[in-house]
Amino acid sequence: MRDQITDEIASEVSSNPVVSGWVKKDRVRAVTAGYLNSLSNEELIEKSTTDQLAAELATVIITEIRNSNPSVGPDELEAVLNRVDTDVRMGVANGICSVTVSKGETLDIFFGKIDGELKNLSNETVDRYSGEVAGKVTKRLKRTMAAVPCGLPVMPPHWIFTVNVWTYEIIGRYKEFTVTDSDNEVIPKPYFGYKGQKYVRDKSVIFHPFRKDNNGTALRLGTNTMINFQFSGYATTIVGPGPKGVGDKTGGGDEKSEDFESLLKELGGTI
Repeated sequence: MRDQITDEIASEVSSNPVVSGWVKKDRVRAVTAGYLNSLSNEELIEKSTTDQLAAELATVIITEIRNSNPSVGPDELEAVLNRVDTDVRMGVANGICSVTVSKGETLDIFFGKIDGELKNLSNETVDRYSGEVAGKVTKRLKRTMAAVPCGLPVMPPHWIFTVNVWTYEIIGRYKEFTVTDSDNEVIPKPYFGYKGQKYVRDKSVIFHPFRKDNNGTALRLGTNTMINFQFSGYATTIVGPGPKGVGDKTGGGDEKSEDFESLLKELGGTI
């Protein structure tokens, strides 16, 4: 994972023609590898399961770029650094995915062994009972397995872990979405030669910069709308023992955020 993430981040960051002039690919590789090698195996795995690994790596790379003292204005620098943050996060994601794909067969074998060992353990526990007690334990085990399809409970009555799968549907909108063209050469600017042009998408009325209508007011060209988005997918994780499941907010099988229904209704049920 260390090698894959280092390669992917170095490739993503150095593909930016602006950044590649400020910090060399070998330096990006060295900084990334230095951070990853400072983590133990346990820390690396734990951070990679959340946003923490990508966020910390992005901070390390951005700090390295700032220390190179690039000769650009603050607006242009922040726009480039936002792109670097995205590049680093993509590098981390691609690195983890590469490892998962390359080790897919091994992971399948390990999960198969775990599944078999825990089922054998549960069967051995049931075998210790006899008669009516054994029947009750068996029925309870079947009900539990039916309620949690991928669950592997060990009787009595300790829960080791569950491999859970969730499906999700996301809908939302950007109140304001801004893209800055850092390589723009249309708007002159003293000292730096040009000014980055911004493209803004939000909810607003667009008027012509100088033309007016018959009433002498600015000519209305149209209405700018916010960007809406909708997508769905699935997620899977290993859940440890505990009184409450991971992501379980209300205790129901179908959970929704506070504004999900209102936004769905506003958008007509689809986007």
